[in-house]
Amino acid sequence: MEIAAKVFWSYAHADNEREHGRILRLADLVRAEYEMLTGATIEIFTDRAEIAWGDDFRQKLEQALQETAFFIPVLTPTYFLRDECRKEMSQFVRSASDLGLQQLLLSIHYIPVADLTEQSADELKAVAASMEHEPWSAMRLLDEDSAEHRRSVNRLATRLVDLTMRLESGGGEVAPSGALGPPKGELRENVDEVQSPTATLRPVVVPSDIENTITVEPGRQPKPEEEPPGLIDLVADAQPAMAAWATTVSDLTPVTERFNQKVQATTHRMNQVNSGPDAFARKILAARELAADVEPELGELERLSKDYSAGLIRIDSTIRAVYELVALSDPEDVAEGKAVLNGSLAELISNSKVAMRSLEGAADAARENAKLSRDLRPVLRRYETAVRNMVDASSIIEEWESLDKE
Repeated sequence: MEIAAKVFWSYAHADNEREHGRILRLADLVRAEYEMLTGATIEIFTDRAEIAWGDDFRQKLEQALQETAFFIPVLTPTYFLRDECRKEMSQFVRSASDLGLQQLLLSIHYIPVADLTEQSADELKAVAASMEHEPWSAMRLLDEDSAEHRRSVNRLATRLVDLTMRLESGGGEVAPSGALGPPKGELRENVDEVQSPTATLRPVVVPSDIENTITVEPGRQPKPEEEPPGLIDLVADAQPAMAAWATTVSDLTPVTERFNQKVQATTHRMNQVNSGPDAFARKILAARELAADVEPELGELERLSKDYSAGLIRIDSTIRAVYELVALSDPEDVAEGKAVLNGSLAELISNSKVAMRSLEGAADAARENAKLSRDLRPVLRRYETAVRNMVDASSIIEEWESLDKE
């Protein structure tokens, strides 16, 4: 059969096991129904090994998107707790947005997810809330052979048929190019310390005159100025983008340190009352006071985490533009140009890996520490969300490692 489109079926493997395979069977049902409706088929990738994760993932993904590839995340509470699922969604959303193909994103609301709103502090939840979606929380409770369940499968397959035809005919509306939207420090075992999550990160320095040092081969000119935005335009944006991101990185450190000091002071206070007759009550009071006391730092951290993500997304465009400009230069200058860029990026990539390990540990520890106090739980969950947002965004830095190989 003709393959009309591709589907990347994103799900948490634990959910499929709990459902005794229903999530994967749903993918098979949608594929079969699509074939019934069109005589063609959709190639559905249901495992990360099939998606060919690796250094060339972004290139393969963008090619697949251009060929018409749908990203269907099966959303559950567990989905947003799995790092691999979050990374998967982040990369698909960013790639689709860069190509102006947001209509290829269609989620399945398989289980109700708390805080799945466009105003969520968790950026991926906010993105997922803005996607087109199919409700499925009632369908998952029905027999798969029931008429209602079959009608719902038909509705989902029909939506994919309609979207495919609209896109291929050029009749689909294309949303503006963008990224994740408006747009993570280590908590110790007993909530006694938070380290700065960005102490080792430094901005990349892109030579300000790089567009003047590249000789473009005849017949391979960059896009004209009237086509927004061209490579030269993006490179020109590099310096202010780097400066803005550097300011955000700088501002994150004192905010995290103030949060850390307040947590340490409260922990010390709790330890002092351990032997007292009213120790439990005094600890509860201390936790409540801390929750109120760190509100300014939490609010600022949430804002800065969004700026951090947005800044990296903006820088990502300029870095890729610079590499493309280098590739357009005279062959003799390509190696030298890449060497300059690689040297500039090397320290950031190395330091970011160290920082990300700390950030991921911080988010995991925050989740564990949220069990210690009902009053501290909302505080630490907000902290974890801000950390997770930065971890998600920092996957962009990892992708830069493969740019010199393209």
